[in-house]
Amino acid sequence: MSSCSSAPAQPAPSKSLPVIKVNGVEIEEIDLASELQYHQNANFDVVVQQAAQALVVRQLLLNEAKSKGFTVSKEHEEEVLQKLLAENVTSAAPSTEACLRYFKNNPDKFMTLPLLEVDHILLAAAKDDIAGRDEAKKNALNIIEQLEKDPTLFAALATQYSACPSKATGGSLGQISKGQTVPEFERVLMLMPEGLGDKPLESRYGLHVVNITRKIEGEPLEYSMVEDKVKGYLVHRASHLAIQAFIQDLVEKADIEGVKMLFAEQNIYI
Repeated sequence: MSSCSSAPAQPAPSKSLPVIKVNGVEIEEIDLASELQYHQNANFDVVVQQAAQALVVRQLLLNEAKSKGFTVSKEHEEEVLQKLLAENVTSAAPSTEACLRYFKNNPDKFMTLPLLEVDHILLAAAKDDIAGRDEAKKNALNIIEQLEKDPTLFAALATQYSACPSKATGGSLGQISKGQTVPEFERVLMLMPEGLGDKPLESRYGLHVVNITRKIEGEPLEYSMVEDKVKGYLVHRASHLAIQAFIQDLVEKADIEGVKMLFAEQNIYI
């Protein structure tokens, strides 16, 4: 479960929360209500399920730590749980063969970043301004229609309409790679072919008319260049699966009331 203090708060529950017990000991309702804020889902029942599971897992780990002689206090719970897992969960290091197999089976994960040269025209509209975004979309489609007839107008239209400082350079954003623009814009941009987009792209800033003047696709990397990355990922995955197995064993041995542990679907946060 997260200890992040900046997590968005969930609305107050509209119905009573379930009574959760672990080996006969009840989890305080106030703790369950507090945990809700760290789990996001449109379905409140799912939020309750996830929060209850997280608290049950934590309680089982604390109980296990006490049974193994650890001194558990509120101030040092996290430290104790990390020590418990370090001393009781082991996983084998991945073999060279396993690393090579993962590398060969996941070629898309090991490519150089694509590089794009992009011009754009931003029709600004706040994310929550529905009417403003509708108007911006209408204007963007009109600009696209003009550019389809005469592509040479891009710089002039950018100078006239764009709300981005790039208007001073005819809308040019220069060379763009991953991580250089906001995610919602980048996701669509990276999938586009060269040329003028036939639809405007949306971002938190508004609607964008986009022209990709050049696109250099990513190239496959040699295994020697990513060997450490592959091994690190497999080590992390093996460790995560080992922790899951350790916790599942605790769940199966425990008497848990008030929540069905959907273990295969949950993420464990310590």
